Amino acid sequence: MMGSIPPWVRRMLMTLGIVAGPMLVVLLFSYEIISVDVNSFMEDQPSIDYQESPRRLLPEGSIPLSQPLYEGAISNPVPADEVSLQRGEILYNLHCAVCHGPAGQGDGPVVQFWNTCPGGQCQGESSRRPADLTEARIDAYPDSTIYRIISQGFGGMPPLRENLNERQRWDVINHVRSLP
Repeated sequence: MMGSIPPWVRRMLMTLGIVAGPMLVVLLFSYEIISVDVNSFMEDQPSIDYQESPRRLLPEGSIPLSQPLYEGAISNPVPADEVSLQRGEILYNLHCAVCHGPAGQGDGPVVQFWNTCPGGQCQGESSRRPADLTEARIDAYPDSTIYRIISQGFGGMPPLRENLNERQRWDVINHVRSLP
């Protein structure tokens, strides 16, 4: 069998064996020294704790894709007509009434489970209550502020930008403005 292999192939295989053998031995002993650390454990990743709000500010120099910068007031592009108010009421009942209540007074069905303290002895509030949307201070907010709060969340309120598109957020704002 060795006689059928040309001599130049034998010399190439011998040279390869002579060069590759010591390199493999060196790699076996230096594996721990030159290994690359790949972090694949979930517990070592940055995360957000329970009811901890995410970072709200955009990275410096970034440009929002769907809206102009929030430095100035954004005017509501959706007129508060009958269609917008109906859509806003439906969306409000789906996404907001659980916490803010059907009339927007911050008395939704979930609120009874907040601020529960063992033995009834609380040293202050354990969580923020939902805002009463019928207060004068909410009426004083421009529509752009309410749009930003719905989009990014505020305090214990989660951001709803993934649940509501831009038009739906403006419909909800029109409905909130129509609350008594």
